[in-house]
Amino acid sequence: MPESPADTSSPADTRPAYPPPRHAMRMLAMESEQFETGDVRGWLPVSPMFTGPDGGPRIGAIGMLVDALGGMRSITAAAPEWAFTADMSLHLLPTGPIERIQTDIRVLRRGRRTLVLEAELTTDDDRPAGLALLTFAVVPRPDHLVNIVIDTSPGRRTMSRLEGDQEPPADYHRELGFIEESAGIVMVELRPEVGNTVGALHGGVHTALVDEAAVSLGRTLLGPNATTTDIHLAFMELGFTGPMRAEATLVGEPANNHLTAVVQVLDGNNRVCSYATVEVSAP
Repeated sequence: MPESPADTSSPADTRPAYPPPRHAMRMLAMESEQFETGDVRGWLPVSPMFTGPDGGPRIGAIGMLVDALGGMRSITAAAPEWAFTADMSLHLLPTGPIERIQTDIRVLRRGRRTLVLEAELTTDDDRPAGLALLTFAVVPRPDHLVNIVIDTSPGRRTMSRLEGDQEPPADYHRELGFIEESAGIVMVELRPEVGNTVGALHGGVHTALVDEAAVSLGRTLLGPNATTTDIHLAFMELGFTGPMRAEATLVGEPANNHLTAVVQVLDGNNRVCSYATVEVSAP
């Protein structure tokens, strides 16, 4: 779902500014560049707050980068209509310690009601770091966004970041409020810091929540170095009622330090909001 880093309130709008000061997007200090073609490039500085056992970035943080940049690209590709993320497939290659990761977004197909984007991931020394495919549902522009103008002019800019007097978190997933209830089950309260423009769970936070549940199951079955390498995530419903709960269920049996699982994210009414298949490995 496209997420604007700008204040989406207006004099007649009583909703608080979006995103709030310590939002999930702000903590990652992402940057973006918009080109004349409408294509988008973005960067994520890699820090210990979201690195995995090999020192490279965890797939949950990469999911936020891909979701945010895909949302930016969808604004121009779907115009004058709007687009909501329907599906995301994300494959992350092992990188080891790196300083930043770059993502290039391009349009593969713009249909009447479907938009498909590709996100190519590379490291700071131009090594391949992964690939993502995003599918968007193209819909009439929602009423609450009719009068919103989002800057899509060419140029490089900061997407959202913490204010200068705010300390970055020591652990990104813990700052998001994830709580491991048991092996493979992770909860998060629905708060403005993890929400989107309409108050539902942010699409990028969905990815991190799925990652956390998958790794929780993986640590139990594969050991402490378990890492999520692949996520195929289908968004089914907006999650408006908390707490949100991710449940990872093993598919088959682990083999060769690898497992496959299904992760469902449910809202406080036990309604399935997203459904993912994941691959988890351990060295």
